[in-house]
Amino acid sequence: MTEFNSMSMSSGNTYNENCSHQTDILVGALPLLDDIELGSQVAIADYGCSQGNNSLTMMQHVLKRMAPSSIASLIFEDLPSNEFSSLIKLLPGVTAANPDLKIYPSLVPRSFYEPITTPGTVDIGFSSCTVHWLKRMTMPKPPNETVIEYYDKRGSRDSPAAREDFREFLTLRGEEIKSGGYLVMGILGSFTKEELSTGYQDSTSLRMRAIFRAAEVLANEGKIPLKAMEKINIPFYCRSEEEFRSGVEELKGTWVVETCERRMTVHPYYFNFLRFCENADQNEKIAASKELERSLVLWLLAVLGDMVKNSWLEAGLEADRVEGLYQELISIAADILWKEGVRRTEIPIIYSRLRRV
Repeated sequence: MTEFNSMSMSSGNTYNENCSHQTDILVGALPLLDDIELGSQVAIADYGCSQGNNSLTMMQHVLKRMAPSSIASLIFEDLPSNEFSSLIKLLPGVTAANPDLKIYPSLVPRSFYEPITTPGTVDIGFSSCTVHWLKRMTMPKPPNETVIEYYDKRGSRDSPAAREDFREFLTLRGEEIKSGGYLVMGILGSFTKEELSTGYQDSTSLRMRAIFRAAEVLANEGKIPLKAMEKINIPFYCRSEEEFRSGVEELKGTWVVETCERRMTVHPYYFNFLRFCENADQNEKIAASKELERSLVLWLLAVLGDMVKNSWLEAGLEADRVEGLYQELISIAADILWKEGVRRTEIPIIYSRLRRV
């Protein structure tokens, strides 16, 4: 039986408080909105709004260009499991910041692999750091594979599903976005073999893998049920630029690529680390590098944390033991990454603007 992806970001405003890299990625896409002509009535849809902090940054970037008395329809989409309450608390600030506009927000608790709004009504669609999430859960880890073996095979296993999902995403957006409208995206890309051979590290995947290697340590020590290790199949896929372009080409009767550029982004935590190390001694640098790894594990767990805890509970772990073991997981994962020298934080991003034919 197919299990659809219902993963949400960690609750309690955690994502809003730990999304600085996602903010930087989103900001990199904002110039693609600047020369889009805005009428007196504009509908903007964010596909994958999460808890709203970054989504509203994008919305405000467009709203500030609109003429007084204009009407703006703001559509915020995410899964039903998303914590929309954090977003709702931010919405009054949008109205207050734009007193001369008539603003009508709407929340759509639905997967972006479904229709989101009335056909032909969206002027600007936007998606940043979201399309790497697949429609369905990927294959669970087989009992005879280690976490490392499982993650090494995921790319080839998930590629066919990722291709189909991207086609479905673009097809649905083509139905909702008006002729002449736009879809602006910042998509997580994959590293090329050449980049990996010249010093780059696929750091996000390595850190994600380290979290589940840490869980594997806990399972092997009998601290969490072995059954919990079955659910490490994160529905996550980073596309190559070739995969992106070929996916759009399949729908050339719907979309025209106006802009497509692949750029590296660096996590802001890394810049903070470098600034600290300028005047630090060797012991301080070692301590700072360990803290960097811990911070980056926590950054990922702002996305994955609830999934990890829920999988433990579903496997039979007592509720009163979850938080203590979760903190142990964080420490083990950070230690794995520090010992293996995973210091790089770059992520390739494919920035694009598509125009609806």
